[in-house]
Amino acid sequence: MRGSMISGVALAWLALGSAAAAETAGDKADDYGWQQKLSISGREAVVQYRLPAGVYLHARSARLDDLRVFDSRGTVLPFALRAPAEQAQASRHSVPVRIFPVFGAPDDSAASTAIDIRRTADGALVSLGTRNPARADAPLAALVLDMRPDRQRDPQAPGTFDMLRFTLPPGTQRYQALLAVEASDDLKSWREVAQSQVSWMVSGDGAALAADRIEFEPREFRYARIRWLEGKPLQFAAITGEAVHYMGQAAPLDTLVLPATPGKNPGEWLYAASSALPVQRIGLELAERNVSLPVELGRYTELPALKGRSATTWRFDPMLKATFYRIEQGGRERRSGDLAIEPTHQPHWVVRPLTPTESKPSLRIGWAPATLVFLASGHAPYTLAYGRDDAKPATRDLAEVAPGLSAAEIGKAEQVTAGPEQATPRAQERAASAAEQAATASQYRKAALWAALLAGLAVLGGMARQLHRQMKAGQK
Repeated sequence: MRGSMISGVALAWLALGSAAAAETAGDKADDYGWQQKLSISGREAVVQYRLPAGVYLHARSARLDDLRVFDSRGTVLPFALRAPAEQAQASRHSVPVRIFPVFGAPDDSAASTAIDIRRTADGALVSLGTRNPARADAPLAALVLDMRPDRQRDPQAPGTFDMLRFTLPPGTQRYQALLAVEASDDLKSWREVAQSQVSWMVSGDGAALAADRIEFEPREFRYARIRWLEGKPLQFAAITGEAVHYMGQAAPLDTLVLPATPGKNPGEWLYAASSALPVQRIGLELAERNVSLPVELGRYTELPALKGRSATTWRFDPMLKATFYRIEQGGRERRSGDLAIEPTHQPHWVVRPLTPTESKPSLRIGWAPATLVFLASGHAPYTLAYGRDDAKPATRDLAEVAPGLSAAEIGKAEQVTAGPEQATPRAQERAASAAEQAATASQYRKAALWAALLAGLAVLGGMARQLHRQMKAGQK
């Protein structure tokens, strides 16, 4: 029975290998721009390799279609890409928070900082108000939230939050505002954790469309403060915090720091990346101290040339807005953290400062790399090749590459030992071609400038001759 099972698996692998060979006929390792030698012990059939940054930087496809594993005879081996395994399990639950309104002029900082506080020994707020009582008709300036009102009854209540959800007062059907969420542990020092729009709209048929939540990177804090950046302040009927408790560790991230180059529009910075990078964390590294820099992060979109013009234009499309900082306060340095975003593939990133600055920060990006899983069949050593423009996808389902193995068994499979990354003649040809194209474009630009200059001189010469003739005619 066992022999029959092994024979069946072997036949399946022969069929799979034949199908892979048919689909990748004519594929050679030298057709790809970059290579790495992979070594194994030879004791395990299924092995794995956590893809390094070089693979993502040199791959020519966002989905890593140009990835191949060759054996020493040039045979393409079937492989699969295993998504980053989340090593952390999170339990979540909603926490109704207590709301304490603060009244005063909207532009009066004292209305939200100079407050009289009464709280219990465990920190639960009892009352909150301004030290200098505001007028009876003073408008709402801010909301202070006690994020753990039941801490005394439940000392183990989690204090890590990643979202706030807002409920409108009864009878309010339409509302829109730009809110800032700030966090504090002592009601004295506040740090901004998010800015976001909230909006509610009810159509004529009663259908409701609501953006009623503000999400941010998971943070542990005791109190929160809501300020209005745009829109009329409103006393919400309820605010709920989403508490999250992590057990274990999240999947490790790789990081890369990109230098800034001048953008295509004045005052913008451009950061060359790779479409293959699934960026999910992003931040700025500021070289200067005591800097607060609000920016927009986004990308460029190439617009077709207008009629009568040969050059294309580039439009900046913002994707998110944030404030990055590096300040010294209270005897220690404080830096802004990275922003968590949905995995995004972009060949470049653009930063547009919202205030004048001389800073030229570097861009830090983070991603969770995939793991290459393949069967060590064929003849060792093996070669990982990548970096080809016209490659077709070759990845397979994990169940085909590692049949009969559980996720836990695959996670414990032998780790491949990889040699240094090497450029092939194809990569060198591509670099030479790019340099030649750049040189040709430069020559064209110089020729165009000289042509424009000569044309201008010709026009000036003609004007001078015409003026000379008119002066001679006037003298006669």
